[in-house]
Amino acid sequence: IIGILAAIAYPAYTDQIRKGKRAECRSGLLQSMQQQERYYTQFNKYADFADGATTAKTKAFSGDSLATSACSIAAVQCTSGTTAVDLNQCVELQGSMLAGNDPVSLIYLTSNGDKGCTYQGTTRVTNEKQCWP
Repeated sequence: IIGILAAIAYPAYTDQIRKGKRAECRSGLLQSMQQQERYYTQFNKYADFADGATTAKTKAFSGDSLATSACSIAAVQCTSGTTAVDLNQCVELQGSMLAGNDPVSLIYLTSNGDKGCTYQGTTRVTNEKQCWP
């Protein structure tokens, strides 16, 4: 009886843990985007992302420290809908999940309002229920 209960309860428990980590990552992305928007209002461009990662100007992880965070956050150039003229007008924040067994490996948010994730490998989806419920 205990084995049957454990077989039912453990997958549900691990799924809830994954959902909590995704929620923490989404929250970290939103906080970092707020910092990017404040930077944009002051300097008329988003924080420098030439090296592919955010600097100390914006939040670079979702929790209190990188060791306890659900994801690390990087700012990159927007990948869709931009031209060479408006590269300073759009930034994409990517939250890379630090947990190894989650089918969601990356959650993203752009300053244009686009959001989605990389779900089950390399498929990039938008408005997926697993990404931004």
